[in-house]
Amino acid sequence: MNKQLKLIILLLVLVNVAIVSWLMLKSPNPAATETTASVVNELLDDNTMTAARYDLEGDANKLNIIFISMDALRYDRTGASGNKDRLTPNLDSFAEEAVVFHDMTSAAPWTLPAHMAVWTSRWPSVHKVTNKLTPLSGGKMVETALSPGIETYPDLLIRNGRLAAGFTGGAGVQNKYGFGRDFETYLDDRYFGGMDYSIPAALSWLKTNSSKPFFLFLHGYDVHGQYPLADSKLSSLSYSGALNGSAEEQAKLREQGLANIKNPGDYAHLHGVLGDDDGKYLSQVYDLKVRDADERLGTFLSQIKTMGLYDNSIIVIFSDHGDEFMEHNALDHGATLYQEQLHVVSMIRFPGYGKRQDIHQPTRTIDLFPTVFDAMKMKGPARIDGVSLLPILRGEDLDLTVYAETDYRLFVHQRMMRKGKKKLILDLLDGKRELYNLATDPTEQEDISSQDPRTTYEMEQQLRSWMDASKTNPQDYLGLKETPISIF
Repeated sequence: MNKQLKLIILLLVLVNVAIVSWLMLKSPNPAATETTASVVNELLDDNTMTAARYDLEGDANKLNIIFISMDALRYDRTGASGNKDRLTPNLDSFAEEAVVFHDMTSAAPWTLPAHMAVWTSRWPSVHKVTNKLTPLSGGKMVETALSPGIETYPDLLIRNGRLAAGFTGGAGVQNKYGFGRDFETYLDDRYFGGMDYSIPAALSWLKTNSSKPFFLFLHGYDVHGQYPLADSKLSSLSYSGALNGSAEEQAKLREQGLANIKNPGDYAHLHGVLGDDDGKYLSQVYDLKVRDADERLGTFLSQIKTMGLYDNSIIVIFSDHGDEFMEHNALDHGATLYQEQLHVVSMIRFPGYGKRQDIHQPTRTIDLFPTVFDAMKMKGPARIDGVSLLPILRGEDLDLTVYAETDYRLFVHQRMMRKGKKKLILDLLDGKRELYNLATDPTEQEDISSQDPRTTYEMEQQLRSWMDASKTNPQDYLGLKETPISIF
């Protein structure tokens, strides 16, 4: 929105306010006066002083910051997406008081690099925590951890005097990778634990540690394939196939799909293993987990309201990636860069701004922390890749290029770039390019790279320039064969 248009809007609003104020003075009816006053306030709230919206600088030192990660939650399962199945009533209720980002993309399609991208506001190829193990010469591998020289946003919050605590499901967000540096407490002693475990611990900590401003990270694998669903709930589904919906089965099928990557450039797949009914069944199992996760989220939000913490906290709810149920012939996540894995949930509730705002422009998870820090007028780490999204929230244009990448367990090496609704995926192992128009093909079923070679070429050059900036040389990957990492 340019300055001239803003000035015109401001003048129109002031004229409207003057007219309504005159009517207020003329009216002898108190009820009418009260109604008119609310109209004036709404006009002022929505259309004037837009540049001052989401300015929390005055309260920055008093506010708590709560990041809630609902691991593996697909955007299309939420009411915000238009889903009518009522899987997420508590999340949908939260959305009514929050900024809802409808087109947010994760930097990576699996837990470890995706969360570290949020923590650092850097692309995975920059923060380097791309796998749980890092290969060395001679075929050896060492455990990966964030470099001490890379500053995170929680680092700065702690240095600024906030207590920091994390309550997680472990696995890909374990402290040892660099997530809980200098935290007062960091719970990660379960592997693929849910919020049924992390929430009680978080609430217990809050009861004794919320007298001063804090940063709280709450996380759970409640909808993840490796989180078990109760047999009683599994038996409620109508299905006559051979699958049982267990976590053990999910792991076996995932590995079976990955084992079909025989040559550089191959994709994981389960052709001939699972049929349409099997994919639908596993998707229904996932939906039951989503309902449970949402119920647990509702319990947490209700409790922090009771504790008086809800209205003096910036609350960010997001997911790190989605999950595939045979949309591209495989299961789970990590090995591709399609939308079912990259399109994530993202909402921010700013205290004092309780009116819903829907953002439909493309945004990135690496922008979450910069946005929160900008609202508080706090300085973030240097040399980050993310930006504050406040300009979009204030009605300005912010033309963001969206990237994502995966080197999942060394099975694959792919990079993605989005500009608007055009999306390019580049396979570094064989150079294959896929181009999709998400406006007409949101599920990415028709590769149009051969139909639109010019766009494909231009986007590939921009993608390669981006990789060059992070010192990623595509030539190093062509034809590369590596020993995959077995831990997940």
